[in-house]
Amino acid sequence: MISRRAFLVAVPLVPSLAGLGACAATDPAPSFPPFHVGGAPLRLNVAEIEVVDRSSFFGEGHVEGEFDVPPLTALTNWLGDRLQAAGSSGRLTVTITDASAIEERLATTGGVQGVFTDEPGARVTTRLDVRFDARREITDGTTTAQTTVSVSQTDTVPKDAGFTERRQVLYGLSRRLIEDFDAKAIPALRRYMADFL
Repeated sequence: MISRRAFLVAVPLVPSLAGLGACAATDPAPSFPPFHVGGAPLRLNVAEIEVVDRSSFFGEGHVEGEFDVPPLTALTNWLGDRLQAAGSSGRLTVTITDASAIEERLATTGGVQGVFTDEPGARVTTRLDVRFDARREITDGTTTAQTTVSVSQTDTVPKDAGFTERRQVLYGLSRRLIEDFDAKAIPALRRYMADFL
């Protein structure tokens, strides 16, 4: 069973979104549903998996609120899909220290030339930093294991991107981030959590 400590996340309204409210209501694009990484779950010899979120979404450039599937949601889905508590004792604590998406505005060509120039107007960088700590009491002591997985993905948004195109870019960015995380996390857990498999 995966339990989760209660936490409150406040995501400030992104200015660029405020002016797009009317567009969002009539956006013709299909929805971008939560995605899941395929593969059998990793069965861990613990009784409980606890998720502790210590990530922060405050500060300049944060755009997590613009994602249909932000990094934290993608990671939460991954934890439910890919990890399974299959033991009678012990705990795996999953501590999320970063699940951010930061946008950086880029310099663009001005004047008449700029009107006819296709170029990126912003760069968005997503990141996941997650620590896994396992602990189980045994007859002659305590067994512990620990590993940390960090991944990041970056993409650019065209300067003249519409609401739908921007959503598509961010959706694809989040998907690539969690696929990269899966590719690194599963081997790391198999290697460093061998005593719990």
